[in-house]
Amino acid sequence: MDFLLVHQHSISQIQLFLAEVFDCSSERIRIFSVEELNSLNEELDDSSLDCVCILSSVRGDASQLLQLYRYKIGDPDALTRIVDIALKNRISCYVPSNSLDGWIYVSDDFAQRRVHQITCDEEDCFLFELI
Repeated sequence: MDFLLVHQHSISQIQLFLAEVFDCSSERIRIFSVEELNSLNEELDDSSLDCVCILSSVRGDASQLLQLYRYKIGDPDALTRIVDIALKNRISCYVPSNSLDGWIYVSDDFAQRRVHQITCDEEDCFLFELI
């Protein structure tokens, strides 16, 4: 699952956020940049992890892309928990909804709005407009 953070956050801030979302210890979450993951020389011990996150810088309406792996996204409450915890912790983000280009935007004024992604010709650029 991918979701986007509007503002830059540190690795430790992201770990704490994800630990709350997935109800686990932050030590059970590993966060890598794409380069770090590609140069990894060790095999990850999945028995000691609840979440692997790949963090990428992006442009446009968001600054960081989080790609989450290993969590059962089939859980219908996962996306709701991300939105609820983002609202509670005042973290502006874009969370995918069930439609192809639909997202839930937790805005800087910490309201929840529906948006859809609009086409951008630039790589790693995410743009949205209100529905």
